[in-house]
Amino acid sequence: MFSSRRLWLRFALGMTVLVIGVFGMTSYTLWLMRGDAINNSLQVSALLAHSFETFLTQSLNTTAQSVSTLVTPERMAAHEPGIGADLNQFLQAAPHLRSLSVIDAQDRIVASSNVANVGRVVATADYFPVTLGAQSVLRIGARWVGRDFAQDQSGLNALSADRRPGFLPVLMALQDAPNLRLLAAINPDYFVNYMSQQLGPETGYVAVLRLDGVLLMSTDRATSAPGNSGTALAPALWQVHEFGQFEHHDGQALLTAFRVSNLYPFVMVTHLNRDVALQHWQNQAQAIVAMVVAALLLVGLTGAGYCQRYALSIRQRQESERLQRINAAQVFTHAREGIIISAADARIIDVNEAFTHITGYSREEVLGKNPHLLSSGRQDQAFYDNFWRELRDLGYWHGEISNRKKNGEVFVELLTVSRVADSQGKVQQYVALFSDITTLKAYQAQLEHKAHYDALTQLPNRILMADRLQQAVAQAQRRKLLLGVVFIDLDGFKAINDRYGHEAGDEVLIVVSTRMRHVLRDGDTLARNGGDEFVALLVDLQDASHAQPLLQRLIEAAAQPIAWGELTLQVSASIGVSFYPQAEPQTAEQLLHQADLAMYHAKLAGKNSFHYFDASELHAASDANSRCE
Repeated sequence: MFSSRRLWLRFALGMTVLVIGVFGMTSYTLWLMRGDAINNSLQVSALLAHSFETFLTQSLNTTAQSVSTLVTPERMAAHEPGIGADLNQFLQAAPHLRSLSVIDAQDRIVASSNVANVGRVVATADYFPVTLGAQSVLRIGARWVGRDFAQDQSGLNALSADRRPGFLPVLMALQDAPNLRLLAAINPDYFVNYMSQQLGPETGYVAVLRLDGVLLMSTDRATSAPGNSGTALAPALWQVHEFGQFEHHDGQALLTAFRVSNLYPFVMVTHLNRDVALQHWQNQAQAIVAMVVAALLLVGLTGAGYCQRYALSIRQRQESERLQRINAAQVFTHAREGIIISAADARIIDVNEAFTHITGYSREEVLGKNPHLLSSGRQDQAFYDNFWRELRDLGYWHGEISNRKKNGEVFVELLTVSRVADSQGKVQQYVALFSDITTLKAYQAQLEHKAHYDALTQLPNRILMADRLQQAVAQAQRRKLLLGVVFIDLDGFKAINDRYGHEAGDEVLIVVSTRMRHVLRDGDTLARNGGDEFVALLVDLQDASHAQPLLQRLIEAAAQPIAWGELTLQVSASIGVSFYPQAEPQTAEQLLHQADLAMYHAKLAGKNSFHYFDASELHAASDANSRCE
């Protein structure tokens, strides 16, 4: 015995296994994609660190090499006054520097691009790296507050959260001058601006640190002040490795890469916001999950539909077998649907009382007859071929069919026919159940009419007109003939409506629309666009001149007097026409717009006339709106 409950349990179990498997595979795929996204972002962070480190290293290296040619032992021994001017001239082309100075072994400035610096002593003993012997290639001091060394001593050693302008003192060795050294005031704002342009604050930030971990500059103002320890990373990390990339947390999830300068004692560290880096992956993940869910829903709905159809087929077959076993008279007595039982050759064996009530035929009149006697002739042979094919292949047929009662009245019935076969599959009987749905279909047709026709004039409304316009355009393309789109506006209607009221206005609309509809051809369409505006579609025109008689008839029909009580009312029509096809492709909406513009030109020309659309009049149409009724 068939169990619907067992079928649905199996379906639910299968769907559960499918959902778990699909989501498992999807989750694994998204996990792999996330790993790829993080690895790619780490590589981007490493490339940025390398790029910024190279830029800073080359800037310092260029400065050292260029200044060495300006400051020579011979010039310094001769105390040439032009050294400071040369340094100042070099400074004009070096936006990354605030000043260039030369200091002696006692840390006294002996020459400078800024004259105010000369004679000032700048302690360099604590510059990193600390050297006890000869000057190393480059040493970096703590950040100074101010614009140059000549400022007040209170501005030194900015080891606080001070955000005033400052500079980085860098001490470089000079070739062939062991007792002299170059003291450069590096402008950190130049490098910060350069790095900020490459890496926006919403994406991440860059920090430059000495090898001992002291922050020299950063693009992120939320980090600790320059001069303090600027990172949670241990300096031992870059003291062992020249570069690296990894994921860590420092108040937020970051994708970090660092690179140590190959010439100077600083390290470049880039931090990418992991959430921002994963945004593209998140968007992809959401799209994939949405597609997977949609696919599973589609599979589920399809499977549920199949199960429902299969269950219905089984139940119908079981019902047919049950009808074959029980007393047919008892079933027929209590059934409200009409029932026909016929033999394998389709001869009627029995009908119930509901059949007689619906069709008007008595049981004796139809016994031994073919059910085809009810045929209304509205179904063609293809319909019946499909009917018998489904009945043979599926074991049942279900649908709507139009049949005829004994009195000749056509009615619509909802019919289900089931095939009853023996254990060997041989057809024994056919059982048909039907109910009269004529009233329901009539109500449905009434609703459709209200949705597509104007309640006052019974003309097609704007919705149906738009659909017919699309069909007319397609027909014009197919038949290679002209389509005329006619926009009609009644002249003087507003005055009648205002003076005599809406009843008079409604009467005018009804009478005029009826007259205009009668002067058109059978294939043409007249629709109410709204208010006192109408649209006519003139199909299968050989050329534009063939539309002129129809347009003239529309004008004459609209201008005929209308009797309303003791009054005689009269309006006229201004008509605009556009044609399809045109030299340039046009949509249905554009054709209507063109006809509307042409209608306004007809009003400007004196009303009670028609006007063909001309593209050269497009700009003049906007002025017509303000001058017409």
